[in-house]
Amino acid sequence: MDILARIIILALAVSVPAYAQPTPAQKPVRILIANGKLDDVVNASLYMKLLQVQLGAGQSVVYSGANAMIYPTSGTLIVESESESKNLQDGEGAFLQAGKNLTLKGGGRPTVFFEFLLITAAELNKPPHSKPAVVTELYQTTEPVKGLKPGPHEFTLTRVIAPPKLPAPPMHHRSGAALYYVLSGSGLLRTHDKAEPRARGAIQYEPSDFVHSWQNAGDTPLILLQANISAEGTPEIIFLQ
Repeated sequence: MDILARIIILALAVSVPAYAQPTPAQKPVRILIANGKLDDVVNASLYMKLLQVQLGAGQSVVYSGANAMIYPTSGTLIVESESESKNLQDGEGAFLQAGKNLTLKGGGRPTVFFEFLLITAAELNKPPHSKPAVVTELYQTTEPVKGLKPGPHEFTLTRVIAPPKLPAPPMHHRSGAALYYVLSGSGLLRTHDKAEPRARGAIQYEPSDFVHSWQNAGDTPLILLQANISAEGTPEIIFLQ
């Protein structure tokens, strides 16, 4: 093979479009923030609820709610149990196990945090906090989470970061269920027949039969906060064939 032919072959190899070989920057980044283990979830129907809770500087409340994930968005949240104490900042989270003696405290300035709960029908109208906490209900499922099977489950809190101009991934659904909150940026929630915008502050519930795909077509990262329940050892996401 002469030199000219070698140069042509090399040029063709270099000119392969970037989309032919996806780079890590073209894929969402998933950061697991907190993880909880549930022994069984079929003894009672479960609902998903999202609260926003505010505590003044130095204020504290006793937590007496169901299994939950917490995520501070402002200030420091101190979580105290009988055996340990954790200081959580913006971007960190923790699993609150039902039946445990827990105290939640604000730091040196007012604290605001999200609380994703898995609750039974009997707990739907039971506040998990007493005063001085200021509690705002942001979302609650209208029916129990469907499709949960006997056996242990994982309850997780994950931050998902979708880079700008991200191509839409394949359509998929959850093996269990998830509740999303858009922390920043904006994106499109695609279903088979439409694409709807989702901006900062949007909340999206995804039961197991909800087929969809998230896409970030904008110029800034799309950051999602996701609470998910799924059977232990089962993939959270099921892609369509």
